[in-house]
Amino acid sequence: MPRHRQNHCYAPGCQTGYVFVKGAPKISLFGVPKDQARRKVWENSLHRADKPLDDTSAVCELHFEPGSVNKDYVHMIQGQGVRIRCG
Repeated sequence: MPRHRQNHCYAPGCQTGYVFVKGAPKISLFGVPKDQARRKVWENSLHRADKPLDDTSAVCELHFEPGSVNKDYVHMIQGQGVRIRCG
């Protein structure tokens, strides 16, 4: 039976996904890259020796540079870029 991606953050000390706070902004989780080179960068950046990074691990958006997570879809309508919020 295939295992599903975790619904909490793998980063050490992060509480995303463990605690539900009503009204808090939604925080996205990203699955581990399949590309081995990119996956190695994640492993080296997360510094976690107690638990290996596996295919079910996920990292929340709080651990990425602010500009690297797309929060909007951009559609071109009559030559104008129109932003539509994701989710």
